[in-house]
Amino acid sequence: MRLALTLGGTDHGRSGIGTYVRALLPHLAHACERLLVFGTQRELDAYRGELAGAERHSILPTFGGPGPSAVWHAAWAGRAAARAGADVLLLPAANRRVTVGSPIPTVAVVHDLAQLHVRAKYDPLRVLYVRRFVVGALAAATALVAVSGATRSDLADALGLPLDAVRVVLNGVDAARFAPALPGDARVRAARARLGLSLPYLLYLARLEHPGKNHLRLLRAYASSRARGSHALVLAGADWGAGPRIREEIAALGLGDRVRLTGYVDDDLVPGLVAGADGVAMVGLREGFGLPALEALAAGRPVIAARAGALPEVVGDLSAACDPLDEGSIAAAIDRALFDEALRARARDEGPASARRRDWATAAAQLLDACRKAGSLA
Repeated sequence: MRLALTLGGTDHGRSGIGTYVRALLPHLAHACERLLVFGTQRELDAYRGELAGAERHSILPTFGGPGPSAVWHAAWAGRAAARAGADVLLLPAANRRVTVGSPIPTVAVVHDLAQLHVRAKYDPLRVLYVRRFVVGALAAATALVAVSGATRSDLADALGLPLDAVRVVLNGVDAARFAPALPGDARVRAARARLGLSLPYLLYLARLEHPGKNHLRLLRAYASSRARGSHALVLAGADWGAGPRIREEIAALGLGDRVRLTGYVDDDLVPGLVAGADGVAMVGLREGFGLPALEALAAGRPVIAARAGALPEVVGDLSAACDPLDEGSIAAAIDRALFDEALRARARDEGPASARRRDWATAAAQLLDACRKAGSLA
């Protein structure tokens, strides 16, 4: 199969969708007759290490911004892929970038549709783009793939389709990279040294986005929890506009000496940062999957997981569950994750084995199967 893949909307590898693409590219390149990857030169450079064996097709830098990128995908992605000789077009970030009128079959991967459920998750123009354009374009895709059962339900509801019209291909985890920490673990030491972390810490690995990532409720919950006196709270993620508001809340709660904002954390430090945490919070209002939760399980770390979106199916009963709209519930879950030895032992003993059942090789094989079936319909 000659498969085309576009990099628009994948954040140059610096997000959960970026991690998804980075993990799958080598598997796809190995399994396909030809893998044709389309992106601006900056996007291609961001995935340079994963593009061995793939054909790189550069598009004009004019189409690098979010708006122009959306236009290029809508008008030309399918046509460009067909002209280059592809049989099928794979859109790995189809909740952000879709195509219209493609002359070859398209497979659309949807990670979440949270903006249809979380009020004011994004600016009005972006929400309008998703509601009025993306959803309609997804309906025309040859095949639809969701990364979780929760996202499948959201997608089927939005399009008025039966659940079996959407295929679920669960995200994976690199269990070797996110292995539990050993005494004196070099990954943990490196992460602590680079980020200046001296105290035991609770980690929230999420971009600074309001309200979707729910940082303000997490801060208030942490302020009222036992953890305030024993653990730092590390907020690791790039600023997506909520940084000033989060810093104001930190100051108002008197947490300036307890909360650390690291900014974006380089990918090579993330496994050590996760493995070194005493607990990992995932309290977003509607996560389409929640990769850090699965990575935490792989590392044997207890997870504070919202009872919302896909998180219940990702972590099962190996978490301290909470209502993400209730600060008291979040605070209680923080204390369970950090101080309930039975829960911590279960995370340590059962988490890695649970995570190993979900690997990227399996995800790639299932995604390729969806692409081959879509191609057979042409």
